[in-house]
Amino acid sequence: MKDKPIAGLITLVAGLIACICCIINKAGLLTTLITVLVVLFVFMIIGLIVNSVVAKQDREAEQRLKDLKQKEDEEKANKNLQEMSELSGDSGEKDNR
Repeated sequence: MKDKPIAGLITLVAGLIACICCIINKAGLLTTLITVLVVLFVFMIIGLIVNSVVAKQDREAEQRLKDLKQKEDEEKANKNLQEMSELSGDSGEKDNR
């Protein structure tokens, strides 16, 4: 499964919001730079954590899906085997009559 760009999107949105807040508050250049860098760093870390959680959930969901599919296939095979054994048992009874 492809990785989703969650960390990058979270970081960019947080940086945009930080820039807008600094512009509205008329912060100085150095203050704005430090604020945006800190915000980008913090939200990049948060985005990476969220991305790893989402990836783990995706892997677990895929594994559950594979297990369910395998279980269904086994049940179908057992059912077909049982039907075949019943049919072969029925044909043996007809021959004896």
